[in-house]
Amino acid sequence: MRLEHINFEALKTFEVAAQTLSFTQAAQQLNITQSAVSQQIRLLEQRLEFPLFLRQNRSLQLTERGQILFESVSRSFSDINQTLKRLQSRHNELHINCLPSLALQWLMPRLSDFHLSQPSIVVKLKAEFQNLDSQLMQNQQIDLGIRFDPNEVSDDFSEVLLDEYLIAVATPTYLAKHPDFAQGKSLAGITLLHDAMPWIGAPAYIEWQTWLKQIKPEWLIQLDGIEFNLSSLAISAALNHQGVAMGRSALIYDELVSGRLINVFGTAVPSTASYKLLYPSGNNPDVEIFTQWLKQQAKVFKKQRKINLMN
Repeated sequence: MRLEHINFEALKTFEVAAQTLSFTQAAQQLNITQSAVSQQIRLLEQRLEFPLFLRQNRSLQLTERGQILFESVSRSFSDINQTLKRLQSRHNELHINCLPSLALQWLMPRLSDFHLSQPSIVVKLKAEFQNLDSQLMQNQQIDLGIRFDPNEVSDDFSEVLLDEYLIAVATPTYLAKHPDFAQGKSLAGITLLHDAMPWIGAPAYIEWQTWLKQIKPEWLIQLDGIEFNLSSLAISAALNHQGVAMGRSALIYDELVSGRLINVFGTAVPSTASYKLLYPSGNNPDVEIFTQWLKQQAKVFKKQRKINLMN
């Protein structure tokens, strides 16, 4: 079967149907009828002379050949979209989807450096923390994702950008008012500040638990406090003398170096999670340029962290 014998529209319909595993949802996304989707898939299967879907009890499942074709078609459409986007824009736009706290505390202050070195690449940074996969990134035209999670890197979709350390922090003013805590004697009267969701599905108080297990296991039974949906909010609360936050080194580095926050016990505990780069399928030279710059920034930060926070 030659490519010119295949209907382009049918391939696009197949891609959406394979992604959703639902002719009804595919029809809604494509703004056509469900019967039109079904007909296009049926005609495509006839031309290919092999089935693309297994139809069982009102559910769809890709056949082995259907899965292979889906992966190939998705990569092809992604490449086409990337090429059209670059050709249509006077400047190359790079859409980065990053965790809000990391975007605010670590990435954003460094972006002007990238802009000065690569003025033809326009970075569009969006702060979100929903789960990302390759297909979702393609659909939403996300060129690069940055997430924080404990999962092992097991495929070409992701790689570790930066490891992380947990540090209990508070202001000098707050510690002066709670000398027993500052000396490691008691947690009485202390307000703990929590990032309630360091990653999607994270157990309650996971970062404080991780730190306490190594530093003060006898305090584990006293875990409570105020929960925030962003780590940057917990850090802001600590800066306003509201309690003790469990900070990540990348998010609190500047505050520790300036003395606005204090590493309460002078310790840093390795986090179970790390920051990861997530890639959709398809080749984009601008993503490669930005990724190499980002890795260099992470390398410089790790050296600074070792000198200023780990000694």
